[in-house]
Order: sequence, then C-alpha cells, then structure tokens
Amino acid sequence: MEYRTERDTLFFFNIGQQFQIGNNSRGKLVYFNPEFYCIAFHDKELTCDGVLFNNVFETPSIVVEEHENVSFNRIMDEIKQELSKEDYWTEEMSRTKLKELIITASRAWLDRTPDQKGLGTIEDELSRKFSQLVETNYHKLHSVSEYAALLHISPKTLNRKIVKEKGTSPNTFVKNRIILQAKRLLAHTDLSVKEISAQLGYDDQSYFVRFFKIQTEKSPLEFRKTASIY
Repeated sequence: MEYRTERDTLFFFNIGQQFQIGNNSRGKLVYFNPEFYCIAFHDKELTCDGVLFNNVFETPSIVVEEHENVSFNRIMDEIKQELSKEDYWTEEMSRTKLKELIITASRAWLDRTPDQKGLGTIEDELSRKFSQLVETNYHKLHSVSEYAALLHISPKTLNRKIVKEKGTSPNTFVKNRIILQAKRLLAHTDLSVKEISAQLGYDDQSYFVRFFKIQTEKSPLEFRKTASIY
C-alpha cells in the first residue's frame, strides 16, 4: 500500500514488515527489537502487543498536529543525543525515552480513534488477544475454530464479538493476514510458490494457489510479475 502525506505522519512497522521511504520524503526512523523494550516492560498496552504493533485490524498511522510536533521531535532528538553518549546509563535512559515516545504516540492514536473501545475492557482484551494470536499463528492456524479454542470460547462467540466490534468476521482477518504475508514473500523474496505455500502452512500447493487467486483475482506468479514492475 502506498501512502502520500502532505503533513508530518507517524508510521508503525512490525518486525519483518517491508517498507520503503520515497526519494522525496524526509524523516526519522527509530528501530528497536523486542529484547530491548517489549520484554523489559510489562504494561501490555504499551509493548509490542499494544495498540500500535501486532495489530491485524489495522496498521496505525498518525498525522501529527502542529502542537504535537514539538513533543515528538523533542523525544526523537533526546533519543539521538542519548545514544551518542554511550555511558553506563545510556541503555536505560534510551529505553525510558522510547517508552515516552510510545505512550505519546498511543495517546495520539487513541484520540483519533473515537470508535476504539476503552482499553482494558473485556471486548478490547478479546480483540487484542485475537489479533496477537493471528499475528503469531497465521502461518499454521487457518480456521476460526482453532483461534476460538486458544481463546477458550466457541467459534460462534468469537465471530459475534469480532464482527460487532470491528465490522468484519475473524475469518476475513485471518485470510487477509495470510494473503498479506504471501504478497510480501512474492514481492520481496525469490522463494518459489511451493516454498511460500509451505511457509504459510499449506502442504497442498495447488490448494494455496486456488486460495490466493480467489482472494486476489491473480495467481501467485501473476502477482509476482505485477509486483516486480513497481
């Protein structure tokens, strides 16, 4: 997906997610791994399982208001300054500044998402857990019943709650996540269709090809050819 922004915008990328910044774009990139931040902090709303990351429902992006620019740029600059010191406290202070950045961004995203249910509600917890499970298991679990079993609820209950909150069935979210990864592998690797099929948990390559074509109206090889043009 291509994004064109006329104003400063925050984007949040997950591990393994391919992205490219246009030649006419300027910005700052803060890269960190789970071992540095996500395991150290246990406030679940602000970790890699929080509202900004590992979210199969949407990829959060935030158009920054002018008054917010000061805060975000200050934190970015402070992280950069801290990393240049390289003393005993650098790692811990950088982690603290990163947490401030994520809290500020989480607040901004929630302010712009009026239909987001309050954090910590039963509904929010279920959709968040479902999202995390899909992100972790989409390459081997393909049915709603398998995710419902992990959540200790019936498939009917899971379907009703996700449709009510998100307006789309959990089955659609699972399929979309599989297709997204298939597209990434086709566009950004030299793996064969058979290898991609196996990575995504399909032992029958022909079944995967039919599934991909139903979802995208193109065969995997047709999609790869089209993706290579851009």
